[in-house]
Amino acid sequence: MVIRKSTVNNTRKKMPVEERAKQFMPFSALKGLDEALREQEIIAEESVKTETVKEDDICQTEDN
Repeated sequence: MVIRKSTVNNTRKKMPVEERAKQFMPFSALKGLDEALREQEIIAEESVKTETVKEDDICQTEDN
């Protein structure tokens, strides 16, 4: 059986929780990726809207 002493350092103050949390804050590893993805999302949404309008026009033409 191995008995170990505690490795807690009692001479140093504990780091406040707020400071500790900063170490784990998310970061953007790929700069500009979020913006580029958002631009592509906008383009795709506009494309879907355009296709929907065209389909509506076709349906109205067929109904008449």
